[in-house]
Amino acid sequence: MADREVLNPPVIADLIWEQAKRRPDQVGLIFEGQEFTYAQMNARSNKAAQALLDSDIKPGDRICWLARNVATFWDTLFGAAKIGAVMTPINWRLAPLEVEQILDDADPALFVAERAFLDALDGIEGRPECTTMVLHEGGEGCFDTLIDKHEAIEPDYVPATEDALVQLYTSGTTGLPKGVILPNRCYYEVGEAGLKANILIPQSDDETMLHALPHFHVAGLNFGLMGIARGMPIIQHRQFDPGAVVKDAQGQTPLNSFLVPAMVMMILEAAKTMQSPLTNFVNISYGAAPMPERLLDAAMVAMPNAKFTQFYGMTETTGGVTVLDHKDHAHGKTQRVSAGKALPECSVKICDPDTGDELPQGNTGEVVVQSGFVMDGYWNKPAATREVIKDGWYWSGDAGYLDKNGFLYVVDRIKDMIISGGENIFPAEIEKLLAKHPDIADVAVIGAPDDKWGEVVKVVAVKRAGAEIDGPAIIAFLEGKIADFKLPKYVSFLEILPRNPSGKVLKTELRKGETAGLIR
Repeated sequence: MADREVLNPPVIADLIWEQAKRRPDQVGLIFEGQEFTYAQMNARSNKAAQALLDSDIKPGDRICWLARNVATFWDTLFGAAKIGAVMTPINWRLAPLEVEQILDDADPALFVAERAFLDALDGIEGRPECTTMVLHEGGEGCFDTLIDKHEAIEPDYVPATEDALVQLYTSGTTGLPKGVILPNRCYYEVGEAGLKANILIPQSDDETMLHALPHFHVAGLNFGLMGIARGMPIIQHRQFDPGAVVKDAQGQTPLNSFLVPAMVMMILEAAKTMQSPLTNFVNISYGAAPMPERLLDAAMVAMPNAKFTQFYGMTETTGGVTVLDHKDHAHGKTQRVSAGKALPECSVKICDPDTGDELPQGNTGEVVVQSGFVMDGYWNKPAATREVIKDGWYWSGDAGYLDKNGFLYVVDRIKDMIISGGENIFPAEIEKLLAKHPDIADVAVIGAPDDKWGEVVKVVAVKRAGAEIDGPAIIAFLEGKIADFKLPKYVSFLEILPRNPSGKVLKTELRKGETAGLIR
């Protein structure tokens, strides 16, 4: 085990300041050939804070961020934290209209984006008026240039534990985006739980993080912060490329990474194609979707020196609420297919979603969580917040059960969410769009199993009388309205959708034929 103290200050702004004080000359971030020490990262965050103040950004203001994993993100995150502003990263894979939805909801004081994503928003009516800046280009209107103009002076503002740090967007069952407000308090509490559970403790002094998860995901944000807290240099990838990950794994540096199962599969395939070993991985954390046992077995063979850790949680819970340790991944252990046990200072119970009563051990119901790292709520959506936080407990919408040893098994999603390659897709969003199609009389969207992505979208539709619509036409209708990863891979048609007496579509019946239909 490495001889490093893991930092967990009450406010995230102090994390980079403390590392700069303790390890000023140690490299904290490596991005596309550039190395940044903790002293440089702290200085850059102070410049970013001064740039934001000069742009009249005030405590509580939202800063929307639409970019891939660039180094400036960390400067701005810490700079915003130092003045009480709230970083609001947006999924750059979303369609322009979806991005506009989030901008409308967040009402940012500042919008920073890469040029390609900014150009894609041109021509959309009703965009909120706010200061908009571009990254990388230099010159007037470039956010990087603005940062460079300022002095590295620590701001006077004193951040508080209840200051919102980030606002991360996650869709709901209606498909409308909801901004999850996570304050400093959540990050302190989840940090304390991680320390008590010995989460992600470096095994050697040269252990390094290989970071390819997007910053707009709670796991991507958390993983980077955990690396900084543990004094582990971060090799930051602009976006996930399995070949680039395999290439980085060919050095002598012990690597620690967080991946979703689809990423693991692509890395294994790339390594096989490139005939390159993956023995330098010493820690693999995963989550966002279940890991099929066959894939887990293959990964453990290909990465024989790695300790595997699974996390289960939600954006609303600042990431993981349960953890499955490496020892529980061993062959023959029934719990290797579970989501693990609750983190310290976190309570998990199973309740009847209709009555709210706690269910006996072994019974399946809704997964309900209580901890100090549950979100403050949804931005400007008090009713939606009340729907999921009741008497201090967060109702996840996931169905699962607890065994006699306290291991959680997640068996379904009460809210019908589809998880494809770690991305959350909500059927209601797609169903609402298809309901507007003149040739569709009725429609349901479900998840279909897929070896690569875990799940993909399947549309089951009923044609209007005389309509000649087919699968490709349905896909063409959706293109441009939703992100590409939400587009259906399967389409099938029925004479009528099965429904219960109250009129609700019986999606369990539809899933029995989930691989039938058109394959794109």
